[in-house]
Amino acid sequence: MNAPEAYIKFNPVSYYEDGSVRDEGTASILRHYVEEYCAFVERVLAANAPGHIGDHHPDHAKLTR
Repeated sequence: MNAPEAYIKFNPVSYYEDGSVRDEGTASILRHYVEEYCAFVERVLAANAPGHIGDHHPDHAKLTR
């Protein structure tokens, strides 16, 4: 991601006491950000196929020596 950060002004009115988002505008921004992050992770994992980042690789010992 070119910009892996988001700045959201905290406004207590935008959130319920349990932390869930009350304000639809804020919820929409957060939803879009998380969707973009998920798409980024999928692209990274696809570029490193087969397997996933952190998966045990049988040749890992050879690759790290």
